[in-house]
Amino acid sequence: MSSTLIWRVWHLAWPLMLANASAPLLGLVDTALMGRQPDSQYLAAVALGANLFSIVAWGFNLLTMATSGSTAWIFGASGLATAGQWLRRLAGWVGLLGVSLIVLSPWLIEWGIGFYAPEESLADHVRTYLGIRVWSAPFVLLNLLLAGWFIGIQRTRVNLIATLTAQLVNILLSVFLVLGLGLGLEGVAAGSVLGDACAFLVYTGCAWKVLGYTKSHSLSTDLSTRVPSLSHYLALAFPLLIRTFTLLFAFNWFARLGLQLGQDVIAANAVLLAFLLVISSILDGYANAAEALVGQSAGARQRQGVQAAIIVTGCWSLGTALLLTLAFALSHQMLIGLLTDLEQIRSLAGAYAIWMILMPLYTWWAYWLDGVFIGLQWVRAMRNVLLLSVFAFYLPLSLLIPISSNHVIWALFAGMMALRSLMMGTLVWHRWQRIT
Repeated sequence: MSSTLIWRVWHLAWPLMLANASAPLLGLVDTALMGRQPDSQYLAAVALGANLFSIVAWGFNLLTMATSGSTAWIFGASGLATAGQWLRRLAGWVGLLGVSLIVLSPWLIEWGIGFYAPEESLADHVRTYLGIRVWSAPFVLLNLLLAGWFIGIQRTRVNLIATLTAQLVNILLSVFLVLGLGLGLEGVAAGSVLGDACAFLVYTGCAWKVLGYTKSHSLSTDLSTRVPSLSHYLALAFPLLIRTFTLLFAFNWFARLGLQLGQDVIAANAVLLAFLLVISSILDGYANAAEALVGQSAGARQRQGVQAAIIVTGCWSLGTALLLTLAFALSHQMLIGLLTDLEQIRSLAGAYAIWMILMPLYTWWAYWLDGVFIGLQWVRAMRNVLLLSVFAFYLPLSLLIPISSNHVIWALFAGMMALRSLMMGTLVWHRWQRIT
């Protein structure tokens, strides 16, 4: 196992870690801008509108996963030019999907507002925000597609540049439009749209440069026949869609269980779960590296390359999880204090901090193996494992066992994550000698 591969994993992972870690910055800036408005309804409207629009980004994140794994396979099997043809084949369909969201937005917005059922004046503000924000839907979907493609061809620094560009443009324009021109929530929404558009320009410009004008426009018929059909992509996307909504259910069920113990427990658990965002931002970088390296070697039918990529990305993930556990153990009281100044919530979160401290250890292998499975395109197995973990273990046990303590809620959650990882690890172990 070469030192080159060890450092290759790091060079692929760190730009994605920074890109993921910087994501909450936009929400903080929007909150600060709306918090200066004369009426709290502006802040509430942006919060509700952003939550509804995030369903698009969160739900369609499967575009990144399906594209990274499939692109890595094509890149390993046929090279960059074929991967470029694959991108062109997908981009038209994804752009059309984004335009369809704009066309359907009047009905989708009303459905979303109906779900929250706010008072009419607040609903009008939400409509105003989403009526502008929805114009970024094609850019958001295409950016998710392009993000996956650049992971697949192992140019992850492009992802970081595009993400930082979107955030910088968004922040500067939002500040100018809100504080300079007094546009209120319309300014925040417009800033987000233009930020997403600028990220798309960065992605497309980099793709143009990577592929080259001549190569991308003079692909032979033989090359085109090596590009998978759209049905192959859909076969990857639909299991990932089911997986996405299953995860969404699991986290919402976790919150629902907390309701049985009161609002203070819900608040304390929200504080502790915030650190899962930190963990996922970091460990997802290694998962994405696994997608790229495992997928490339699998596409090239190099079994030893697949095995080496699995081992190295796993070692990086485990080592980082141990460091995160140590950091949380030494500083959990300070970290909890940064998120809330309510003494009863700080005390309650501290009482259950052991689950936060151990969180990297019972989640790291799920993140890592997700990347491995996507790289191998074992998406149906990935879906089935999660369905079993949630609906054959987590949900039934949570209904059968009395929720007498918050420790029970966290033990069920940790058990679900561990079972999911154990089943995925078992599949890799059994298929190790025929891994490609």
